[in-house]
Amino acid sequence: MRKVKSISIILLLSLILIGCQNNNLNLTDDVTNIEVYHWDSEKLIDIVNDKKFIEKLVNELDNARTHSTANIDWAMPDYKLIFKHNGEALYKIGYCTEVQNFGNGAVGRFWEHDKLYDVSLKLPIE
Repeated sequence: MRKVKSISIILLLSLILIGCQNNNLNLTDDVTNIEVYHWDSEKLIDIVNDKKFIEKLVNELDNARTHSTANIDWAMPDYKLIFKHNGEALYKIGYCTEVQNFGNGAVGRFWEHDKLYDVSLKLPIE
């Protein structure tokens, strides 16, 4: 009986931990590079190919807390990032050169639609 209780507790804790994990990006393939464009003109600025940086950024974004920006009036991001796998676009997200702090817990550089990702990692560009 004691063994069954222990297993039940372990299973319950595992389910709770799994439920707390974020999976923001839902990428089906590994990102091989990130193309960086000006937000307004869509002019290509740079291409990030550093695998370690890309893995770190994808991991941080995938597991980040997000905060709604739906009711916040602010300028749009400086850049648009396109995460690619061998030339195929997997994901698009905005990037701000300065860390955004909206005072409601939302602090970060990466923005998608109406949410700011709690990630302040700086892109290795410029």
